[in-house]
Amino acid sequence: MLSTELLTSDDLDEIGCSFRDQPVGVAAELVEAVDQGRMADPADTGYALMLAAELTERVGDLSAAAELAERAVPAYRLHHDSDSYPRSYRAKLLLRLGRVHEAMAELTALRPLLSRDPDTVSWVVDALEAGGHAEVAEQWLTAALHTVLPRPEDSELERPDPLSQQEVGMAFILVRVRHRVRRDLDLPHDDYDFLSDVLMDALREALEDEPDDERAALLFWPQPEFDQLLLRWPALAEHYGHTWDEYRTTLQRMLVAGAESGVPRLGLLTGSVEDLVSYAEHHGGDPADSAVLTDYVEYLAGQSRQIAWPPGRNYPCWCGSPLKYKKCCLPRART
Repeated sequence: MLSTELLTSDDLDEIGCSFRDQPVGVAAELVEAVDQGRMADPADTGYALMLAAELTERVGDLSAAAELAERAVPAYRLHHDSDSYPRSYRAKLLLRLGRVHEAMAELTALRPLLSRDPDTVSWVVDALEAGGHAEVAEQWLTAALHTVLPRPEDSELERPDPLSQQEVGMAFILVRVRHRVRRDLDLPHDDYDFLSDVLMDALREALEDEPDDERAALLFWPQPEFDQLLLRWPALAEHYGHTWDEYRTTLQRMLVAGAESGVPRLGLLTGSVEDLVSYAEHHGGDPADSAVLTDYVEYLAGQSRQIAWPPGRNYPCWCGSPLKYKKCCLPRART
């Protein structure tokens, strides 16, 4: 029996972990709490409905679960940047129900986001694979990669503009997910598969733990420093990202990829703009120059300023926000 008081995000997390043995009753109470306006934070309305949908799915009532996911869509549109999750989840249920035309129409509407939103890549591919359409997932991922990484035969003779950090991040995610899908389909290696291998080798080398008593670490600009960095050197947005959310999402995904590839004892080196300027002046360089930034990272590595990663789920997030890690940067690396 759920509390009759307001439900917080932590309450919903606890429900998701603790009420798997009585899913139907809990799902009904979650819906009742939504209908009665008992969300402490209205932004959690969609979360509560999706939790109810997942619990309903567990008992095999796919139609009811799909209806709850459909109810969650406007809540996500109102309070979140994207409604891709409830729409993809509903499409997955529709595929399992044999309502293929409806499901593919929904997923096709989400398809343009595959070249722009990493989370949508994960959810759409999961839905297609669960519905027995892995071949379609491979085709869509390939087309998205062609959008992010134009093929040489599609390019002009002159050298194209360098990729932005967001484009590089999307390319990395797309080639990795595509590589896994193709492996599961038992397809032969192609150029993008080889690119995936090369990128993972490069990432392992970049994060290699050396020497043994130090952490493999990435440079981290806390939000005030990040804002000041881009204010002083706007061109660095192409390297670090144009927004704080974009920047910390990229870092989280790089750290997760490093951990999944077997790199031990990961960490973050905290930089500051004042410190960077001082370092550049002392060494006679431009603070925004890539070589100076690389040397600055090596300098920080010897200053014992590292933040251990990952923090515990219920500990403060590594990015410095007041939220717990599980509610902040942890979900940013779903792919």
